[in-house]
Amino acid sequence: MDGQANEPRTVGRYEIKKLLGSGAMGSVYLAEDPRIKRKLAIKVVRLAAIRSETDRQDFLMRFQREAEVSGLLNDPGIVTIYDVGDSDVGPFMAMEFVPGRPLDALIKSGESQKMDLGAKLSLAAGIASALDHAHAHGIIHRDVKPGNVMLTEDGRPKLMDFGIAKREDANLTQTGTFLGTPAYASPEQIREGKTTLRSDIFSFGVLVFELLSGGLPFPGSSINTILYRIVNENPTEVDPPVLGLAAGAWQRIFSRVLAKSPEERYPTCGDFIKDLVDSVTGLGPEERLSLLQGLRQLTPSPVGIQISVPASRTPQEETSVARPHRSRTLPIVAGALVALAAGGFLLFRGKTGKTITLISRPPQAKVLREGKELGETPIVLPLKPGERLMIEHRGFEPQEFVYQKGISTELELRPIVRDEVLRTEPSGATVVMDSVPLKDRTPLTVSWDQGKKHNLTFTKDQLAFSQEFLEGETPGTRTFSLSAPQEAARPAEPQDPSAPAGLRLTGAFPVRIKIDGKDAGEMRPGAILKLAPGAHRLELVNARVFYRESRSLSVTPGQQVSLATPGLASLTVSTFPSSGMVTVDGITTSIESDGSAAIEVAKGKHSVGIAGHPASTRNVNLEADTTLKFKL
Repeated sequence: MDGQANEPRTVGRYEIKKLLGSGAMGSVYLAEDPRIKRKLAIKVVRLAAIRSETDRQDFLMRFQREAEVSGLLNDPGIVTIYDVGDSDVGPFMAMEFVPGRPLDALIKSGESQKMDLGAKLSLAAGIASALDHAHAHGIIHRDVKPGNVMLTEDGRPKLMDFGIAKREDANLTQTGTFLGTPAYASPEQIREGKTTLRSDIFSFGVLVFELLSGGLPFPGSSINTILYRIVNENPTEVDPPVLGLAAGAWQRIFSRVLAKSPEERYPTCGDFIKDLVDSVTGLGPEERLSLLQGLRQLTPSPVGIQISVPASRTPQEETSVARPHRSRTLPIVAGALVALAAGGFLLFRGKTGKTITLISRPPQAKVLREGKELGETPIVLPLKPGERLMIEHRGFEPQEFVYQKGISTELELRPIVRDEVLRTEPSGATVVMDSVPLKDRTPLTVSWDQGKKHNLTFTKDQLAFSQEFLEGETPGTRTFSLSAPQEAARPAEPQDPSAPAGLRLTGAFPVRIKIDGKDAGEMRPGAILKLAPGAHRLELVNARVFYRESRSLSVTPGQQVSLATPGLASLTVSTFPSSGMVTVDGITTSIESDGSAAIEVAKGKHSVGIAGHPASTRNVNLEADTTLKFKL
């Protein structure tokens, strides 16, 4: 036997080959069953950790419970328990030997951040399948974390350590007893010691957050800080964002899986992973189906991710798609999943057509396919002849791009030029536009190029007003109020140039706000946020009501300004003769298009469609409660 002389030679009937690892409570050995010559792992509790006969019985009970759970669960993604018992060296458990290493070692070493998004999602899908299999049998794991996931030598995940698992209808611990690992615990575990199947889903969400981003959603330097943040705070912002996911998808998905209330979380781990897969940018229906098929190879459980097969497939093709099987290697999706270093976009090469580089002038235009954002120009994409994209840039006319062989992939976007009426109170003011004095006085009509920045200065007598407009911004129907310049008549009380301004949110819903690219957290209606004097760029987001807007704002010292968001409208979609899940702005909702339920949406322009039916997508301007009815 390899190892030190004081290590046991046998545990029960099992022959010890070598020490695999040890900790404060016990050791794990590589062993062999002499009866059937099977290699296995033996977990042994150290005698020094057993202070009484009660302790011994507690360990034996925990091992016995884990063995009973293993007997209920027959899934290739869960480590199998063969035997439990007591021995001269302490209580032991004999289990399946998994050559490889735990997932937490991959994350802590930084190697997980070198993996492409497809490989990470494949790992997550394997774990999701194992958990959903356990949940389908009423088993709650209660300690889902990377350290309890082993990665085999060929990259498959195996969930282990059901030692504190319980049946959903059982009560093994008293309410208020906390079990699990703090950083991955759910709010209800921390507050009350109570767990449900959705407590595991929360912990799984933390694991996937860490796997994809490299960091925890609720970080802290102490256990108390971590627990407080899990119970009271939103997940931390990921900066830089995870490449390959549609804009806004990260916050929407992880806000749901990490919701404080269990009822607001995804119903299964598979639903959570499927939503992530659906949010991968740059994928057409075939590529997405290929990715789901690839993930399906790691999810043989019938309660895992469900794949809907297009009706155009033959029965033979449908059978081959739906049949689960185990893969001995990490799946390669649609030929090869490539993360481009230059643009950070995911490509699928193979049957996806020619890869082209799409360029626009001006650059950084949004590229959308079927209402879902793929990224910004310049962007590298695989396209087939006839595929259609929409190119949008603030201040420019939206342009449709239909790919054909030989067509130029350099697009010149046309600026939006409209007549705008400049009004002032009082009227009759002179106007300087972009440093050029205009002949007429307000009100007057000017030609406004939204593709450029503009600066307006109005003056009349001793009154004045000045404002800068960024690309895409217009005066609209606004009347500019002129005021007298602040006088320095009271030198004893000068205005402090560094005095902060106040920004007050008014509207029907909270927003996540970024100021000049920095996250300022969630802001609720009526809240006031302090701003440094000067010009600022604001980004406002509420994924729940499909709201996203950028604004520019200039404030003076001590000034308080209001920031108004649009109202809310109810959107009901009814389709016939069939129905599907409604999509808003490319995001698949949980509402079916049978007209039975409404979706709360911020008023304004949105794209609405049905998942799996790209031709159904239509652009609508929601200014009131609206019902859309159309034929699929």
